[in-house]
Amino acid sequence: RLIYVHIGKCGGSSLGRAISHSKVLRREFRAVAKFHIEKPPITKNAKYLIVVRNPIDRAVSAFNWRYRLVVDEEKQKDRFDNEWKILTKYGTLNSLSEALYVEGHLDSEVAQDFNTIHHLRENISFYLGDLLQSISSEQIYGVLATETLNQDIMKILGVHSVARVHENSRSADLRRENLSDNAIENLKRFLASDYKNLQILLEMNQSSTSGVETLCR
Repeated sequence: RLIYVHIGKCGGSSLGRAISHSKVLRREFRAVAKFHIEKPPITKNAKYLIVVRNPIDRAVSAFNWRYRLVVDEEKQKDRFDNEWKILTKYGTLNSLSEALYVEGHLDSEVAQDFNTIHHLRENISFYLGDLLQSISSEQIYGVLATETLNQDIMKILGVHSVARVHENSRSADLRRENLSDNAIENLKRFLASDYKNLQILLEMNQSSTSGVETLCR
């Protein structure tokens, strides 16, 4: 079977639709199982399809998506404990990221606030950390990147028309899109494990996509 690792805020819902229309996958696999907001199972009797994204771009998207649903629209105001409080406390990912380190040292309370936010808590390492240490490179069926999703879907799945789902960038407040140099450096440091796992994935998967190489920058 094929295990589809849907890392949040990487275009995975759009990819899910493409998977359901892929004749290539129907020919090769008897079943496709999706894992989202949970760690994928580690098994020797499966191959893995993984969608990834630059960690900082993913963090911006995750924060703004949650802000929209929890604060702006209040659809999920009470879904997770303290999430509304944290989102309104900082207002932007920039403010949250700038507060992560004080004189070079991680502020544990701010780090806890960061990990209170849905999808920031379930980061790339949440999905891939254990998995990549336990499977072989031959088990990776394909890796797709958000930044080149349409091209990767055509190349790997043979699907030429992709409907975008849950795309937030068009409606996001531009003030919540911008990051200072300090915020970017703090995020790179805080998300170091995400970058490490992307690098491991890149080394295990040499030829699936055109976009993965740019994700570790």
